[in-house]
Amino acid sequence: MSVEQTTQLIQLILNSVLMSVACALALSGLTVRHAAISDRLEESRQDELLTNLDLARNHSMSRRQLRRLQQRYSISRYSVLTAYYALFFSGLSCFALALRGILDWNWLIPVALGVFVFGIASLLVAVGLTLLEIHLSDFAKQISHGNRPLLDEASHLWRWGKQPRLRSNSRRPIKKSLGAVGQRVKVG
Repeated sequence: MSVEQTTQLIQLILNSVLMSVACALALSGLTVRHAAISDRLEESRQDELLTNLDLARNHSMSRRQLRRLQQRYSISRYSVLTAYYALFFSGLSCFALALRGILDWNWLIPVALGVFVFGIASLLVAVGLTLLEIHLSDFAKQISHGNRPLLDEASHLWRWGKQPRLRSNSRRPIKKSLGAVGQRVKVG
């Protein structure tokens, strides 16, 4: 292998490694977003089970919001899945190029480039699905609040994981001390 071929192979390997890092970063962000939507969907389902809505209009609005949240969850799940595929394809491309560095099989370079293109396409599909999901959340926020929906969504994701969630329906019994049960307060 000549010096020029070696430098080209190193550049191709570095491109694959850079693509793998970009896929890993995108995947981590999409996973956090998917987990936040999953938590919001679970809270919405619990709220629907706990509260008994009297007005049919509020009930249908709640159903509509729940359906939109389920659509967002589904799109987010597909986005995470395609990001996993993008990471897999970029890693496979890097492996094929590294194998080409070891073995003198020239057919590995076009295969690695083809797999690299599939990785880029998968990453673009994942980003496109995420943009679609953001658009749906933007639409739902505009209907319910009418103010800065994309910034509200970003601030919600930023706060997610930083604040502990308080649960109101704790199943732990309340412990009372024996001395405090029978005491009376004297007003003097």
